[in-house]
Amino acid sequence: MITSLAPRTLYARHAAAADRGGWSVERDVRWGAIDSALALAQPALLAQLREAALIESFHPVNLARLLRLTWDDLDAGVAFGLELYEGFKHFHALRSYLDQVGYAPPITDGELVALRREPAAADVRQEELIPRLVEFMLSEHLAAYFFRSLAAEAAEPVLADLLRLIAADEVRHAQSASDLIAKRIRADRRIVPEVLKAAANFRHFGEEAIGAVPVAKPGDPVAIRTFAKRIERLCGARLMDYMKGAL
Repeated sequence: MITSLAPRTLYARHAAAADRGGWSVERDVRWGAIDSALALAQPALLAQLREAALIESFHPVNLARLLRLTWDDLDAGVAFGLELYEGFKHFHALRSYLDQVGYAPPITDGELVALRREPAAADVRQEELIPRLVEFMLSEHLAAYFFRSLAAEAAEPVLADLLRLIAADEVRHAQSASDLIAKRIRADRRIVPEVLKAAANFRHFGEEAIGAVPVAKPGDPVAIRTFAKRIERLCGARLMDYMKGAL
């Protein structure tokens, strides 16, 4: 009889972390307590929520490419498989919330298919792996700050609670991607300049879905500082030094 399951592998740690942080759209969101009038009194916030839902809906396209590039890496397969489910959960919860409060325009299935069509047709090359891993890691890192900031702004309590749940998931997703990059650096430190270059030229993967995505909310220097610190911990080198040509 199994009495404990020690997370000896990276993929086991990812799975254990997902279990500890798990929550249910149906059971853990207080749908019956939503104050629609209070929510609709913040239309700018709901507009950001709508864009966030569109980006979350784009995960199958972005992660399919990463899965194709890491088919021989069991740790990556687990990390991205978990992300596919949890990204869907975020999309489902955000869309359901917007529908329940009556926000317009509503998200339609046709809109979701249209924003995926062109990116899904694009080919992916093996040399894109490190840049795409860095892009994914930093997108998730900044998403955690974005959702945490929206939660602090949200006057409607159910939405604030939901956004805090999503923010906590994004912290795990960023760490999972960071673990996958660290694993590759340990195997071959020659990829460090590639990681630094990708970070210096970072763009949020959501830009493929909705166009420009702010790197951080205005007045949020912490998100930028921790962005740079995450890269420094991985590479053992400062991103600013790389950008100044000092490395």
